[in-house]
Amino acid sequence: KTQTLIKRCISYLDLALQTSLKADQDHEALRNQILNEKVNYDLIREEITVIARENQRQTRIFLMNYLERFQKPLTKKLKDKLAEEMPSWSGNLWKLTRQYESWITENMAEEIGYISKTENKHFLGTHNKAYASLSRYLETFRALLDDTIHRVLGIRLAEADWEISVVEPDHPDVKVLYAFDFHFDLIWFLIPMVIFRKVFEKHFLNEIPRTVEINLSRLAAQWEDRINKAIDKMRKQTVQYIKDEISTIDALLSGVHGQTSEIRALTDELKQQCGFL
Repeated sequence: KTQTLIKRCISYLDLALQTSLKADQDHEALRNQILNEKVNYDLIREEITVIARENQRQTRIFLMNYLERFQKPLTKKLKDKLAEEMPSWSGNLWKLTRQYESWITENMAEEIGYISKTENKHFLGTHNKAYASLSRYLETFRALLDDTIHRVLGIRLAEADWEISVVEPDHPDVKVLYAFDFHFDLIWFLIPMVIFRKVFEKHFLNEIPRTVEINLSRLAAQWEDRINKAIDKMRKQTVQYIKDEISTIDALLSGVHGQTSEIRALTDELKQQCGFL
């Protein structure tokens, strides 16, 4: 990275040197030739924002399509496990409901957490796509700017060590639903379990598909939030790279007049010290 930075410094000095050599020309015309509408910062920022937002809009769809494959197997697994364990539970409806809520919370958290932990690499489709698109955009911008400078001044910019940071989103928490929309267990003393226990056991089993569906959807929503925030960080970093580059080139093109000897001496000294001569 040090070598890359030195090469970039030298390329900027070369740019300043060529600009100074053209001191007899109209500097504003020279600047406009290089920083034309194709490297307009506001337009570039807008294009980068569009790239990020298009990927962000697809994140939830991508996640739900991927997680859909787990819905039926997970539902069957939990229903089979509950049907096996529930007959050993005892007590009135209030106690039975508390046991079910504890059981579904523990088991759903374990299963959803396992999916989140083991499958999360497959959740990053739009995240990776955004990274690839923004990286290509940076390369295209750099190539365009380099070609323009070469055409106008006859020099090439050194390669830029631009690397977009990719931070894996944090794992979300898992939350499950209660057993009933209406809490029948509050009137447990009016419900004889000898007669109605099978009815409520069936109800608990029938609640599992809905609970699985909602918690998979919630998992998708939480991953969507984290992934889209990561995409937005990449967008900001890409914009900042380009803003800094345009600002540097603009300053060199606008601020160097009649300093040819000083710039040439500084460039030669830097090249000698770094072994480029």
